[in-house]
Amino acid sequence: MRRVAGLFTALVLLLTAAVGFAETAPDLYDLYDSTEQGEQWIGTAVPVLDGVLIASSAAVPDSVTSLKIWNGAEYLYAASALPAAGGSLLVILADLEDRQPSVPYYPFAEMPEIPNPGELLVRSGDWMRSRVNRAVYGAAPITWQGLNCLALTLSGETDLGAPLLTAGGELAGIVAAEYAEGEHRYVAVTVRQIAELLQEIAERIYREDIADTRPEGYTVTLDNNEAVFDWTDVKLPEVPEGQKLYHIVADADSSYLTFNEVKPGGDTKTAMLLTPGRTYISGLAVADADRGPSELPEQYAVTALPEAEPLTDYGFRSVRFAVAEMAEGGAKDAMPVPAEKVTEELLRGGRGCIYSLSTYDADTTKDSIPMLIALTAPDGSNYRYESGWYYDASLKEGDEWYVPLADTGLLEMLNETGYPEGVYEVAMYIGGKLADSFTFELTK
Repeated sequence: MRRVAGLFTALVLLLTAAVGFAETAPDLYDLYDSTEQGEQWIGTAVPVLDGVLIASSAAVPDSVTSLKIWNGAEYLYAASALPAAGGSLLVILADLEDRQPSVPYYPFAEMPEIPNPGELLVRSGDWMRSRVNRAVYGAAPITWQGLNCLALTLSGETDLGAPLLTAGGELAGIVAAEYAEGEHRYVAVTVRQIAELLQEIAERIYREDIADTRPEGYTVTLDNNEAVFDWTDVKLPEVPEGQKLYHIVADADSSYLTFNEVKPGGDTKTAMLLTPGRTYISGLAVADADRGPSELPEQYAVTALPEAEPLTDYGFRSVRFAVAEMAEGGAKDAMPVPAEKVTEELLRGGRGCIYSLSTYDADTTKDSIPMLIALTAPDGSNYRYESGWYYDASLKEGDEWYVPLADTGLLEMLNETGYPEGVYEVAMYIGGKLADSFTFELTK
């Protein structure tokens, strides 16, 4: 079925495929402010895609009136500049106007956690469009502003926004700040972190770009992460013979559609739990009666859920949340054991479970609260399992439970289409709040 979220196709390709060199070697682009006195050089930018560059925020202050980009042959206008890395970097989108840039972008390097400094260099530029390379004497992994970074010791000064390159000319990081201690020391955001920042920006732009075109009378009402889709007051279309009318809900970043038939005289609304932090598209469409819908409705509503707050009600504390395995031939009332390593064999088999152990301070048993368990695959597709949760005073010292994965439906599509390699995330939401989450990695 059609994947809704194109984001930037180029960004997706960048994050999922190796990129080779063009005939011309990659280089820095020069940034200018177009003023009454002419073009004023203000810094350099690192091309990471055709038309996508990263620069230091310090090089592009608010006083810049008209940002231009010199690509080695001509000036390009900057369509927008978006803050990243806590505001220390800018992602600049150039207006290419269907032109091919004369200087290609830097391919992303596959870097070890602790790189060899002797195989790295930092490259910067100046107002004469000269280039200066600095040797890297030290490169140690650090966390800076919550980002995956490297603390660099260089052979001399460099500029913020300068790329950290491998000996082969691949991008290993971008200098974002000066280090607090020592001479010629800097903080560089790693290429892995840059890839994540680009994806976050692409998702943000995509969400802002989706236009809500819902038909008159169609409403979506949210109560935390519980959505009610209501088409009671919508003028329904005529349904030709051999087709049916469907209500469709699609996660914008997932590769599938959720739908149910709208029958004459039947229900005119439906409710479901949605995953916080994701965007959904919903509406009505006529499709083949045998196959069901495979495309989005022509008119649709856009519903963006905010990220979930952490669950702290009644002093809730998650002790363990994991994929677990039931012992083969074990007693029916025996609890499964959390798996040390999650494998595709475990997921496809019949003994895999979602396991939870938590504590809380409720003194009386509370009414049932909507609970959602969401699985996000490496390709961005999000799968949901709806259930209920209640605080039981008799279990507050250790509320332990599990549900077989086969009963959740979380893996139904993956079992058919195959499991993509990479990192999977499982999250549990209670009343729309994040109770806990964990990740696991699948490799072939």
